[in-house]
Amino acid sequence: MKIQVLFGSQSDERVYGPLCRSLESVADVKMEVASAHRHPARVREVMTTSDAQVFIAGAGLAAHLPGVVASLTQKPVIGIAVNGAFGGLDAFMSVVQMPKDIPVMATTESQVAKLPAFLAKVKAWEKTSELFLSWNQKKTEHPLIKKALQDIEEKTQRKIQWVESTDPRNRGNLCLATDETVSEGLCLWLIEKEELQKPEQSLNFFAQAQKGGFWVGANNIQNFVLQIQKMEVL
Repeated sequence: MKIQVLFGSQSDERVYGPLCRSLESVADVKMEVASAHRHPARVREVMTTSDAQVFIAGAGLAAHLPGVVASLTQKPVIGIAVNGAFGGLDAFMSVVQMPKDIPVMATTESQVAKLPAFLAKVKAWEKTSELFLSWNQKKTEHPLIKKALQDIEEKTQRKIQWVESTDPRNRGNLCLATDETVSEGLCLWLIEKEELQKPEQSLNFFAQAQKGGFWVGANNIQNFVLQIQKMEVL
């Protein structure tokens, strides 16, 4: 696997240094410092010439880089919310709110050490006629989960089968905002629309993300499905 890492500032070396060294155990890694604001031409040059299969971009104060990177590739993109202003909350919320059809897996600085294991697991995926997902089985009939499962089956034309979140076949996790469980791997946050309007829910979402997981948004079925499809061909 080939991975291109991009961060916007040399000052983030405390994050991308250990990250690149750890990723070298599972991939051929290239690192570039290029800001979406100060070096847009260089970012575009890297993206249009790279043969990487996965792109990892740091999200700092303005948090534009992961979105810009995702707009320039059809390959999987992981955005890392760096602990800057507001402890990384603003960066995480920016990355996790990508528009439909521009999926980015958002994660926090505290989860960087888990990236090699996550990518190694993804690389071992084999596409089957069934789609294996995890959720709280006790809440299968919850309207949000029930609707999400129906939408995912419709978009993928694949039958969904439940598995434990630790099962190597697991493609992703459907996580209710009301649950206390810690999720790993690819995750989708499910929350009532009226609750999503409440600012305090951003703190709840961020607190969950700091415990684990690579998040593609809140209620964003389209990006969740696209991310699974992109990662299945690595």
